[in-house]
Amino acid sequence: MACLCYLSGMISIGRVAILGAGLLGASLARALKARKVAENISVWSRSESTRKKCADIPEVFNEVCSTASGAVSGADVSVICSPTKNIPEIAAEISSALKEGAIVTDVGSVKGAVCRKCAVALSGSKGLFIGSHPMAGSEKNGIDNSDASLFDGAACFVTPSGPSQEAGAEFLKKMWEAVGMRVSFVSPDLHDAIVARVSHLPHLLAGTLCFNASNFKDADLRNFSGPGFRDTTRVASGSPEMWDSIVSDNRAEIVSALKSYASDLDSLISCIESGDSEAVGQRLRLAKKYRDKL
Repeated sequence: MACLCYLSGMISIGRVAILGAGLLGASLARALKARKVAENISVWSRSESTRKKCADIPEVFNEVCSTASGAVSGADVSVICSPTKNIPEIAAEISSALKEGAIVTDVGSVKGAVCRKCAVALSGSKGLFIGSHPMAGSEKNGIDNSDASLFDGAACFVTPSGPSQEAGAEFLKKMWEAVGMRVSFVSPDLHDAIVARVSHLPHLLAGTLCFNASNFKDADLRNFSGPGFRDTTRVASGSPEMWDSIVSDNRAEIVSALKSYASDLDSLISCIESGDSEAVGQRLRLAKKYRDKL
């Protein structure tokens, strides 16, 4: 098991490897250092320019590595911070370099397929893969937008695949809590069903709303939009390339969520067409009650 110590009520991890120094990876590194959770942080990025930026903040990154395997050498925990389609590939790449008892996790927003593939990738290694998904982020990307407070108060999933991963899951729970997150244990498949409805569906709806607005030919609706339109569509500014991978990997649950939403939307259209203002009002009251409790 990875080295996890308690010093004066604080969690201390000897060495953490960050694989991918984008918004989430760099923010996690900043948070781990700011809260004195990690004594030593190594980092790897595919991008040479990003590695150079990491080297410019030695107070965050102790070692900048040219290979993922080099970054995880000696690490107690390695966090893969890449698009979901690349996570199993990186897990396979680092497999032989992991030390005894090392834990590998990720920040991907799809867990079922990722956890299954990564378990295979690490099956002959000295390490163990357990999925994570911090529900934190921004429509902005990259190390330049990284922020040590990104995880404060946000939800985080840890997705053990069985009893043999319970100790490792507890380790990850304490790590994510140490950077300010609220952690829940769920299975990888339940995770995918949940996030399809609270993360993936909202993003696709925001994108569709912008797509629909862009097809209005009588005026440029952006010149007349207020905070409601801006707030509702904020996440549509996220990276389309990242979402290509998410939609592909969580296709079944996303389709299920979209069909459920489409059914509710069809019902709303029928109520409005028939002039059933009471039914429309009831829906909006239930929606407000639900939203006000967030």
